[in-house]
Amino acid sequence: MPDLSSRQYVIVHGYLASPDAHWFPWLKEQLEQRGATVTVPALPSSQAPQPDAWAEALDTLLPHLNTQTVLIGHSLGCVTLLRHLMFRPKGETVGGYVLVSGFDKPLQTLPELDAFTDSPLDYEDLQRRSAFRASVFSDNDQIVDPRQSQALAASLHTTTLEVPGAGHFLGREGHEQFPQLLDLLTHA
Repeated sequence: MPDLSSRQYVIVHGYLASPDAHWFPWLKEQLEQRGATVTVPALPSSQAPQPDAWAEALDTLLPHLNTQTVLIGHSLGCVTLLRHLMFRPKGETVGGYVLVSGFDKPLQTLPELDAFTDSPLDYEDLQRRSAFRASVFSDNDQIVDPRQSQALAASLHTTTLEVPGAGHFLGREGHEQFPQLLDLLTHA
């Protein structure tokens, strides 16, 4: 089992989620067993999220990032963490980021989230922020079209991992655990 005692992981949840949802508690426990520090912040009003409120929450929770910090986003948490990274001081880097069912363009299925994708991301800046960048998506995601996750991955030049038949990686779809993600993180 790898020693991750120098690492800090931050799991950024998405729309309608909380720190106790889906695979977040399981992943937190698995990483902590390997010595890591893990935070799963509760972002405000996940039932009706606002980009400014989520950005402010991350600024408060993560005032400093460093090369031992690995950010993990799920769905809406992906574009949220990418924007957080973009607005950090120039030259500040992180140990990595992983985007699970990520998107950065409006979703036909969830127009109420369009405010999160109103302005474009600076892909070049986000590539410079970390050498370890990964995207995880499924071929049958009904919430975020897999092609959107793939397009974001291509724009950021991330490593990609497609998990067949995994949907949107929700607890109700059977994703209380996420061994593929744990493997990706511990072998990065």
